[in-house]
Amino acid sequence: MTNNLSIIGAGAWGSALAIALSDNFDTIFLHAHTQKEVDTLQPKHPALSVNYASNIKLTFDLSHVQDSHSVLIAVPSYGFTSTLKTLQPLLTEKQSVAWATKGFDTDGQCFLHESFESILDKHPSCVISGPSFAFEVASRKPTALSVAAKDKRIQDHWAQVLNTQALRAYTNDDVIGVEVGGSVKNILAIAAGIAAGLNYGASAQAALITRGLAEMIRLGVALGANTSTFNGLSGLGDLVLTCSDDLSRNRQFGKALAKNQNTKQALNSVGATVEGLNTLGLVLSQAKNHQIEMPICEQVKQVVDGQVTPTQAVNRLMSRVQIHE
Repeated sequence: MTNNLSIIGAGAWGSALAIALSDNFDTIFLHAHTQKEVDTLQPKHPALSVNYASNIKLTFDLSHVQDSHSVLIAVPSYGFTSTLKTLQPLLTEKQSVAWATKGFDTDGQCFLHESFESILDKHPSCVISGPSFAFEVASRKPTALSVAAKDKRIQDHWAQVLNTQALRAYTNDDVIGVEVGGSVKNILAIAAGIAAGLNYGASAQAALITRGLAEMIRLGVALGANTSTFNGLSGLGDLVLTCSDDLSRNRQFGKALAKNQNTKQALNSVGATVEGLNTLGLVLSQAKNHQIEMPICEQVKQVVDGQVTPTQAVNRLMSRVQIHE
C-alpha cells in the first residue's frame, strides 16, 4: 500500500489537516459528506485562505479508505457514531484509526472513545486534540497538538503522522482527560464570548478562564482523568485559545448571545457548527450524576435556553457565596 491518508470530514478542520499534512503523504483522500460538497469545495474551503494541494483528492467515495494506511476522522461530534458505522465494513485490522473530533457522543450519551470502542473494537482508540484553529493550521502557523491513546505504539504512530515543520504533537495516555478538556473548553468559550460581548474586559476573561479550568478539572477527575492533563495542551492550552480569540466559533456564538440574539439567531450569525452548544446538555448531565458543581457551564445553559439574559447570568455568578480558592 502506498503512503496514503484518508481524512473523513471535509469541513474547515478536516480540510486544514489535509493541507497541513499534504507533504507527508503520496495522496490524502479528503472525504466529503455529499458529492455536492465535493463540487463546491474546489479550489479551497471557504473558511480557509489556502488552496488544496494537488495530492489532496476530494471525494465522496469512501472506498478510498481501503487505499489508505491511516484514517483520521474529523467530523462534528453529532456525526461521529454514524461515521464509525459507515466505516466499519471498510476497515482492516492493519489500518490505524484516530479522530480529531471534539465533544461527546450526544446520540449514545457517552464519550467518543466509548462509541469508538463499541463499534471499532479491533482498533485501539486514539484522540487528537490541543489548541488549534483550522485557519492557522491550514496557513502552516506553528501549532502544538496532543495525541492520546492507551497504546504507546498508536501514540507514536499518530505523533509521526502529525509531525511537520509547523505541527508538533505531544503524546499522552489519558484519553478521558483529553476528551473532557476538548469538550468543556467549548462551553467555557461561549461564556467568554458572552463576557466579551458585554464589554467586561480582560480581568473578567482571566477570572472566567481560571474558574472555568477549575470546573473542567472537577468534572474530569470525577470521570477518571488525571489532573495533570488539564494543565497541558488539551486542557489549559485549548481553553485559553478558544476563550481568547474570535476565530473560535464558540466565542463568536457567545458574543452574539450577548447582543440579545436568541440561540437560533446566534447560530445563524456564526454560520457553522458550535460544538459547545451540542455538548452542553451532556456535560451538565455528567456533572449532575457525579455531584459536580459547574456554575459557569450551568449559567451558559440558562442563557441558551432563554431562561436568563447574559447580564443576569453574570450577576448570578458574581453573587454566589464566597468560597476558598
